[in-house]
Amino acid sequence: MWLNLPRFVGALSPFPILIACASTGALDGSVIAGPELRRSKAPNAYAAIRQIRPEMLRSRDPGSVVYFTPRQPALAVDNVLVGGVEVLRTVPTDKVARIEYVDPWVAARRYGTGFADGVMLVETRADSEPELAADPSGTR
Repeated sequence: MWLNLPRFVGALSPFPILIACASTGALDGSVIAGPELRRSKAPNAYAAIRQIRPEMLRSRDPGSVVYFTPRQPALAVDNVLVGGVEVLRTVPTDKVARIEYVDPWVAARRYGTGFADGVMLVETRADSEPELAADPSGTR
């Protein structure tokens, strides 16, 4: 008996669901963990983000499919706001345990209003102190 196209598609349709359910967990696109950072071999946190998840540093305009605009999130190191995304260039990758992008809605709940581009949270490793240069804008 030949298997026609509708039956073939119907027979294969459960496989993506089964594969998704059997996975070890979904990859969170807004988090970069320490092992990923170390595999990147980037010199600083900014370069690592650009290499691993560049979408954390850009956003798509509403109604646009291809046009991206740069995103300028605030930066918090160990839950302390330290400035803008340019400070990421001063944070060595080997001192970072985790980087997470928090969208504007969650950032407003955590830190108050004024974070239209969200907040980039950087957790440093317990065995290191972050070496942050002064923020060029003068805010720390």
